[in-house]
Amino acid sequence: MRVNFLATVALLLPLVLSGCHSKPAADARKDAPKPTVQLMPVTRGDLERILPASGTLQTLPGKEALLTPPVAGVLDSVFVHFGQSVVIGQVIARLSTRQLQGQVQQAQATVGLNLVQVQQAEANALQQQAQTRTTILQAQAGVRSAQAALAGALATLTGSEASVQNARQTLSRQQTLLADGLVPQKDVEAAQLALRTAEAQREAQKQTVDGQRQTVAGQQQVVLAARAASIQNLVKQKDIQVANQQVRNAQGALATAQAQIALYTLHAPLSGQVTLVGATVGQTVDTTTKVAAIADLTNLQIQINIPTDTASQVHGGEKVTLKIGGSPGRTLRAVIERVGSQVDAATGTVPAFAVVANPDKRLKDNTTAQARIVTEARQHVLLVPQSALLTDPDTGRKNVVVVGTDSVAHVVPVTVGLTADGRAEVLSGVTEGQKVAVSGQYGLPDGAAVTVQNLPASGSDGGTHGP
Repeated sequence: MRVNFLATVALLLPLVLSGCHSKPAADARKDAPKPTVQLMPVTRGDLERILPASGTLQTLPGKEALLTPPVAGVLDSVFVHFGQSVVIGQVIARLSTRQLQGQVQQAQATVGLNLVQVQQAEANALQQQAQTRTTILQAQAGVRSAQAALAGALATLTGSEASVQNARQTLSRQQTLLADGLVPQKDVEAAQLALRTAEAQREAQKQTVDGQRQTVAGQQQVVLAARAASIQNLVKQKDIQVANQQVRNAQGALATAQAQIALYTLHAPLSGQVTLVGATVGQTVDTTTKVAAIADLTNLQIQINIPTDTASQVHGGEKVTLKIGGSPGRTLRAVIERVGSQVDAATGTVPAFAVVANPDKRLKDNTTAQARIVTEARQHVLLVPQSALLTDPDTGRKNVVVVGTDSVAHVVPVTVGLTADGRAEVLSGVTEGQKVAVSGQYGLPDGAAVTVQNLPASGSDGGTHGP
């Protein structure tokens, strides 16, 4: 009996065991709990890599001026106040010029006196020139008159010579006729008398000619003397030159005094705002006193201090947004213009510079700012949360888990580009609108059924929405 029982058990045991495993394995998996995942859509948008840094707003080079007196003195007037807008050339302050005003007035009086002296010297020169000209003209007229008289005397002398010759011929003829007995003795005597008379007249005329020649020579000497007297014209011209030089000297002294007065007045060298008033009326000042400062705040320069380990990421032309200290909620935008080439040994940073527009003048010099520099940017690209990325430990490739409307998970390889701010650029592998798991996807096999759970209303993984 015992043997039959054991045999019967041996025959029935396979059937019992077979009955225990007759339920399908698929039904067993179907009854297992599904993993829960949270989904986010693949979106399209812009992505920027941001480098945070800090900086300080500064006045642009050449757009700020510190006014100090070029001379020492007492501050007589200050015409501006802190924050006031001024234009180039506007009077800012003035030192007392009472002593210099006296010097200016004295120099002006000296200039006036010397000008009168010049006028007098010129009048004297004109008078001397007129007198010299008149004397020369009169002397020349005398020469001409004496020469005319000499010419007349010479003509008369010529006539006298002819008369003497005629008288000699007449006497010779009468003497011949007397020898022939043709004329009486008295005719010869009369001819002799006529000859003596003609000779006497000739001698008298010679004396007249000699006198006229002396007169001509005398008048010529008068002309020479008159011309020699014209040297006085040069003397008078020299007097004019001396008087003019005195005028120039006096004008130079006046210009010096006036230039010194100009030094006592401070003008705005540029247009802008008064950022400092450092002296008061009545204060004794010198060349080191900061009377006022003016800055053109229309545009400011920000010096952004970049840590050396990230300085290579920053280049000219990159965009930067600024949060200004003391102005909550105010964001400004600028562009990096240049990056310094030297490291500040004290801070371990490299300076980068950008220009910030400040048309309303609300920004002030030396204001601190927090900067966000866009070192890399992508526009209109496919984006997924970085939390959706899975890394294959064997190959290092990136994957995402895509869940369709059938709540089945599929592991999809993707090519990732720029990652920043909790998001990643996807170059290939997914399309816009697909939903990827951002939590619960680790270890999911391809084709696994999942339970989809909405994200909290506040959002996570980049602040995007639920499935």
